[in-house]
Amino acid sequence: MDLTRARAGAGTREGDIRRRAIEATRALAAEGGYDSVQMRDVVRLSGLSSATIYRHFSSKDHLLAATHLDWIESLERSRAARPRGGDAAARVGAILSNTCRAMGRNPRLAGALIHALGSSDPGVRDCHRETNRIMHDMFRAAVQDEVENVDEFIRLLGIAWEGALFSWAFGRMTMDDVEHLVTRGARLLIAGAAAEHPSEG
Repeated sequence: MDLTRARAGAGTREGDIRRRAIEATRALAAEGGYDSVQMRDVVRLSGLSSATIYRHFSSKDHLLAATHLDWIESLERSRAARPRGGDAAARVGAILSNTCRAMGRNPRLAGALIHALGSSDPGVRDCHRETNRIMHDMFRAAVQDEVENVDEFIRLLGIAWEGALFSWAFGRMTMDDVEHLVTRGARLLIAGAAAEHPSEG
């Protein structure tokens, strides 16, 4: 699916189809998690035909990944994505904490979204790539010019966060564990970057 074209279609028939399918998917996942999202139920809740849904989404994993992207886009528009004050570690930590706590308030939905990201479906990969771009931009804005090699920092932080979230989704960590691990990891990465490139004084 062309994500740029899909977003540009908001308010059009294509945008309405996407919205209805995502809203139905979100409701099903929030109620019962990954296994409760079945295409027949998405059809029933959305009022769309299965043929229409499959023209836009190749699988339930693609639907869930699109739902995840929609949630990240909403986060990007919120104040939680633009913390102010403090240093880079505090601002990055605030984004991580806000996001982890939002996921913790909706554990079945969040678990379903994370589970779907493990799929090899090309549609999932496209959504995941766009999600990563949005998160990269949020972290870059939070870091500003306080970290050398900011792209490397964000890539390393993303690997740690994604790994922790998969551990949480499969019951090996609590969301509090995830929040603690990634916020501390961000602080250590920033401290390490500062040690490698001490300020000239």
